[in-house]
Amino acid sequence: MWRTFKVFFDLMWLILVINKRRTKRLFTKLEIELAKQNLVLGVDHKKRIASYTNQIAITNHWFSLLRNKKPDKSEIENALYLGALTPIVDDLMDGGNITYEELKSSVLHTPEQVMFAFLFGKTQHFLNGNYYWERSIVAQNESLKQLRNAPLPLEELKQISFDKGGFFTLLYRVVLHHRLIDREEEALFTLGSMLQLLNDLFDIYKDNKNSAQTIATSTRDINLVKRELTLLEDKFCKQYLALAYPPEAKRKSLSSILSIVARGHVALEYYKSLQGNKPQLDIERYSRKELVVDMEKPINILKLFIATKRAIRARVSD
Repeated sequence: MWRTFKVFFDLMWLILVINKRRTKRLFTKLEIELAKQNLVLGVDHKKRIASYTNQIAITNHWFSLLRNKKPDKSEIENALYLGALTPIVDDLMDGGNITYEELKSSVLHTPEQVMFAFLFGKTQHFLNGNYYWERSIVAQNESLKQLRNAPLPLEELKQISFDKGGFFTLLYRVVLHHRLIDREEEALFTLGSMLQLLNDLFDIYKDNKNSAQTIATSTRDINLVKRELTLLEDKFCKQYLALAYPPEAKRKSLSSILSIVARGHVALEYYKSLQGNKPQLDIERYSRKELVVDMEKPINILKLFIATKRAIRARVSD
């Protein structure tokens, strides 16, 4: 029980206080840069950027727990800029259906393009020649296939999805200065695959509306998504606990990771109730309000706490 409370408190403090303050300072810098072009930072931009700076702050927290050392100033700054850059690249490439190479050569006349130039400038020293950034961009280019009308086979969808999640998670990890140890790359690739599956699950309404092919929207079978998540979770926990880090550091880090994975289990139970005994979830039948799982609702917070407690008890041995 105490470990679960500690996990929740640490993450809430990180997201609601520490990273909120850092992201607010970043918004000020972006607003100044945009004002030079008579552009403004919109509310939707702020929401997207804040979501991703939270994500990379969380991964930094996980991997700092694993090494038993807090991130230093340069690690925090690199993570903040990279976290903000990620959704901008994603939106520009997916929204314009363009490759990364086309993006870099585009004329700066939209808020997204101006922010891309600014944020890439801040991260260039870290990203140039970075193997995981290069692989992430390849994966991002490949993900454009998900926007095509021709249906993609399930195995190809998995490859595209897991590559994107796996390489971006590894990129977020190497923001921290300490080297990857033996077999850490494999474990974190599995973690990223799992996180991408969770993202696609929570985005099931938006992706379906935008005709984006994901494992969730293409199969529409919540039972299949649950099986995939369970397989990835089993694989990841075994890989992570086998890493040559101190046992207590691994337990603390894994407990925090499981609290995020537990969000997916709460969502899955809800979607399973909608699908019932049918072979597929009829997405078009439901409104946005019915399909978006609000994890800020008190009932879902309680479910999340219970799911996290169970996961920690089952996966993390003291």
